Amino acid sequence: MIYREYGKTGKKVSLVGMGSSRFNPDNTLFIKNVDLVLQALELGINYFDTAPTYASGASEKILGTAFAQTKKEFFISTKSMLSMEPVATDVLKRIEISLKTLSVDKITFFHIWSILNIQQYRQIIAPGGPLEGVLKAKQLGMVEHICFSAHCGGNEIAEILHDGLFDGVTLGFNALNFRHRIDGLKKAHAMGLGVAIMNPLGGGLIPKNPDYFQFLKEESCSIVDSALRFVASHKEVSTLLVGVNNERDLLEGIQSVSETNLFSDEKLTALYLSATNSLDNYLCTACGYCDGCPADLPVKKLMSLYNEYILSNKNIEHYHSRCYDWFRISPLDIFACIKCGKCEKKCTQHLPIIDRITEMNKFSHREIKKWQEIADRVFPKNGEKTGIYGISFDAEHLLRSYTMIHGKIDFPIVFFDSNSAKWGKRFMDTEYIIQPPEAILENNIKRIVVTAKKYYTQIKIFLQDYVTDDMEIISI
Repeated sequence: MIYREYGKTGKKVSLVGMGSSRFNPDNTLFIKNVDLVLQALELGINYFDTAPTYASGASEKILGTAFAQTKKEFFISTKSMLSMEPVATDVLKRIEISLKTLSVDKITFFHIWSILNIQQYRQIIAPGGPLEGVLKAKQLGMVEHICFSAHCGGNEIAEILHDGLFDGVTLGFNALNFRHRIDGLKKAHAMGLGVAIMNPLGGGLIPKNPDYFQFLKEESCSIVDSALRFVASHKEVSTLLVGVNNERDLLEGIQSVSETNLFSDEKLTALYLSATNSLDNYLCTACGYCDGCPADLPVKKLMSLYNEYILSNKNIEHYHSRCYDWFRISPLDIFACIKCGKCEKKCTQHLPIIDRITEMNKFSHREIKKWQEIADRVFPKNGEKTGIYGISFDAEHLLRSYTMIHGKIDFPIVFFDSNSAKWGKRFMDTEYIIQPPEAILENNIKRIVVTAKKYYTQIKIFLQDYVTDDMEIISI
C-alpha cells in the first residue's frame, strides 16, 4: 500500500481509501459489511470515509462495529450538510451522534459536506452557521481537522481555499471532469491541504462506457484500473476513495494502484490531450464560456447534467438520479430557455445547447406526469390523515407533483423517518416537522406511504411495532 501525506496535518493516509456509501443496508448483510471493513484494515487501508445518510443510515454503524474490534490505526472522515444541520448547535449534536455511532473519541477529518457554490459557502461560514459548530467541536477535542467537500468548479474552490479555514478537501475528480477540477486540485495541494478524491470512476460512468474512455486504456489493464491510476498518478492526491460493496471491489481497488504502475507526468500530459480529442465532440467541458444567460439559466450546470445522460447510454433513470444527487436540480424542473442563442454563439465546442435543454424539458414533463399519477394513487380521496415514511427526494417529488395539480396539500400529513438526525427538523423548505416512527400512533395516522420503494418490504416489517392492524401501509 502506498501512503501519502495528508496536507500539513502530519497524517499519512493510504492512497486507496474506503468509501462506504455503497454498503448494502440490508440488516442480513451487516456482519458481511463489518468483515469488509476489517479486511480493508488488514490490507493496509487506513482512511475511511462515511456520512450519516450513507447506505440508508447504516454506514456509520457498520464502521463503528468494525472499529470496536480492531487495534489498527485508522483515520475516519464523516460529514454534516448545510441542508440537514444549518446552524452551529445542529452540527454539534450531529458530531456527538457520529462519535457514539463510530465508536471513536475523535473524528479525524470532519467535513462540511457538499458545497455547491460560493453563496452556500457564505452561509456555512456566517456567524452561528455550521463552521462555528465544527470549530466549537474542535475546541472540545471532538474533531481533529476541519475539511470540506465540494461539487463546484476549480475557480470557486480556489476562492474557498483563499480564506484558509480548512485542513483538507474532498473533491470529485476523474477522467471525465478533470478539466474543470484540476485547478482546484492543484490549488488545494499548493496551499498545504490534504486532498481526498471521491468518484474516481465518475460514479460508475467510466467503466460502464469504455468506448468513450479508450484514451485511458493501458495494455493488459481494464478501464477501471486505468481510470484509478489516472487519478492516483496526480501527486496532489492524498487518497482516492473506492466505493466498496463486496470483496472484489476492495481487492480491485487496491491492486489497481501501486508505485510501479502510476503514470509519469509526461504520460498524464499525453492523456490530457487524448481526452480532449476523444470527449469534446460529445461532452460539455464546463469551461464556463456560456455563463451570463439572459434567462438566468445555469447553462454550464445543465450541460454537465446532459453529459451524464450521454455517458449513461441515454439511461433516463440515471439522468434523473443525477439531477438532484449531483447537481441539486429537481427532475421536475422546467428550464425557461428563451432560445436567444447567445450561449451557442459563445460555446467553444459548438454544442446544440438549445436542443439539449429542449430535450431535458421533455424529460421533466414526463417525470411530472409520472409523479402526478403516483400522487393521485397514493394520496387519500377522503382526506384521511396520512404519514409519509422516508425523508427523501422522492418524498419531495410526491408533494410537489400533488401541489401542481391541487395547488396545496388539502389533507393532514405527517413526515416520519428512522434517522434520529432528522427528527425535529423541517421537511425540505416546508412547515412539516420530521418525527420518529414512535410518533405514528400518537398522530392517529390512518395510512402510511413508504417512499423507499426498493426497501418497502423491509420497512413494512420494521413498522409493525409502530402501527395498528387496521393501518394501511402502501408504497409509491
